[in-house]
Parts: sequence; C-alpha cells; structure tokens
Amino acid sequence: MKPFINILLSFFAFNNPEEVTSSFTINGSSISLVPQKCRSNSTHIVWKLENQCMVQSRKDAEKSCMEYLKKNIMAFDKPFSGTMGFQLHDNNNNDNDNDDTDGLDNGLVGPTVTLALDTKIQYKYTDNLPPNIFLEYVLNYANLNEARTNWRPLIANALKFNESDLYHSIIEKPTIEHKTNIVDYVDDDSITIASVTKWVNSHLWTKLARREDKPIYFRSSLTPLIFDPISTIAFGYASCTGTSILLTNGLRACGIPARVVGTPAWYGNRTNGNHNWVEVYLPNNKSKDGGEWKFLEPSPALSDTDTLDNNPCNRWFCNPSRYPSSKVYAAKLSKTVKTPTTTSSEEGYFPLAWEWDCHDVPAEDRTDFYTRVCGSCGNK
Repeated sequence: MKPFINILLSFFAFNNPEEVTSSFTINGSSISLVPQKCRSNSTHIVWKLENQCMVQSRKDAEKSCMEYLKKNIMAFDKPFSGTMGFQLHDNNNNDNDNDDTDGLDNGLVGPTVTLALDTKIQYKYTDNLPPNIFLEYVLNYANLNEARTNWRPLIANALKFNESDLYHSIIEKPTIEHKTNIVDYVDDDSITIASVTKWVNSHLWTKLARREDKPIYFRSSLTPLIFDPISTIAFGYASCTGTSILLTNGLRACGIPARVVGTPAWYGNRTNGNHNWVEVYLPNNKSKDGGEWKFLEPSPALSDTDTLDNNPCNRWFCNPSRYPSSKVYAAKLSKTVKTPTTTSSEEGYFPLAWEWDCHDVPAEDRTDFYTRVCGSCGNK
C-alpha cells in the first residue's frame, strides 16, 4: 500500500491522545496506531487497518489519492490526462507561473479527491472502510467507458445526505449551548451503509431530476447513446447501464463503496442481451475478509425501492438457470488491486456489450458468487 507510506503522526483526530498504543517511523514518516476510534477531521484523515488506525494529514491524503488515480488511469483516458486534471509538469521547478491560467489546470480529479475525502469527515460509517476499498470504490470517478465528467459536485450537492430527514431523525441531538455549534458528522451507529443506500436509491431519481414531478426513469435500449451520469440527468432517463452508473456515483458521493456489475451476454450469447446492476460493500468485522459485497437494482421512478436487505431471489435475474453460463463482472479501476473477494491477482476486464473489442476496463469476475447465491433460488 505504497500511497499510504508517507503518513504524518498526529493526535488531533482523536478525543483522547492517551489512547495511542504505539508509534513508529517508516522511511522518515511517523505513524500512530490507535485502537477502535478512527474519526477523521478537517485537518487529518484516519484509515482503519484491522483494529488500529493510521493517520495522515489532509494534504498527504489528497496527494495519496491523486497518485492512486493517476497510477490507475484507464488506457483510453491517458491521452486526456491534462484535461482530467492530472498535473503534467513538475511542480518542483522555480518558475513564477505556477498560478493556474484561466482554469486550464483544473480538471475533474481535483473535486473528486476533495469531495471523496470530505465524506470521511462527514459520515461515521466511512470509518471502518479499508483504505483499498475507499480508493477503489469511493474515490473512483469512473465505472465503464462512459464520458468522464465532473459529476461528483453536482450529485453531492443534490443529495446532501447530512441534511436529510433520515439523518436528522436518527442522530442524537446534542445539547447546544451556543447557536454557532454545528454537527458536522454522523455520530450514531444506527445510520448504516445499508440505510443510506436505501435512502439514495429512493431519492436520487427525484433530487437529480430537472423537475421534481418528473423523476429520472428507466428506458430500455439506450446504451451507449445515454449512459454517462450527466447525460442521464439531462435527458431524464437511461437504460440499466446508465441508471446503474448514476446510482453507483450517487452512493460514492455519500462515501459508500459501490460498483457497476453485470453480464455482457445472457447465457454466453450476445443475442440474448446484457444487463447491469450495482454492488455495495459492507464492512463486517466478523467476516474473515473484513466485509462483503451485496447487490441491488437501481429503482428509478419506482414506488418499490430495492434495498440491500431484500432477498436476492426476489430479483428477476437471480435465477439458477442463468449461471454460470452467464458470466458476471464487477468493474473497478486498478488492474492489480486485491479486494476481500479477489482470490487471485490475475488481470481481468469488463466486456462491454457495446464495445466488444475494448479490454481496457478492469474487472473482477463475480460469476462464482452469483452461481452460488442465485443457485439457491427456485426456478422462476
């Protein structure tokens, strides 16, 4: 985990400095290890590793995130690195023209890093996310080969989960002695990734709609014509790929690890069509892998919202007859990162039904998982 080697020792992120159990130095950088409490704040970002916490200054965390994104940029995005906001020149020179000219050095990766790290401060449920999961499935700005746009500020501003009725109905109201006192993060364990996922899947389609009375809805056979998040918002509809990407991005904007999952060809036959949906990562200390992925369907303009608690067998595609002949893949950013469910480091790719010869979107093969889970369902 090289991006996290350069870590600044600090106790500011913890309520009780005496809780620090050990500290040491690696390559001249100090690391503090603290049990249990891994709360980030405006100056320091804290990562949980097993039962201890690793602390970075906000500046170092931003640098680590930027390095991760740059290292794992997809092949077809590399010619546009500058447009995306990756620095193409050496900032260590002594030129006087380091100031941005007309915003030409700005790109989507800047707001991406800033807003992703903000969720570590705002939402307590991000505390237990492993660093590799956060980098890969919260920080990530991409899903498949959709147009790269600055979607995160728009979606984060529209959702504002920390201003939602659910948020305020669950958090413990503090005793306010001063009117200027502001609660800036969730401090109640009853707000979980599962409950926020349900909230996002219920409200995303209305909050991002051009008109409140016309929520974004599903419309078939639109990929690749309409499937990047900004196009879906602008047109007000998309098919399964577009709605899955939008839901994934909405969850990431709230600090929830999510990814697009799907099959490029039912029963291995492209003439049978494809389908995509969403997986969400749930930390679980009781799991030997540290967490698990659960899946759900986007619910645009639907009265019955799908949730992570629903029985998998209730979803139309979770049928034992479909797997393993229908291969399933989960999109990701890095070709080499290992997640808790990855059993090998072999590189894989997400077959794009609309761009069959493209092998540039990294992926994890999830066929065995769906064969096992959906294999227990009765034939439908």
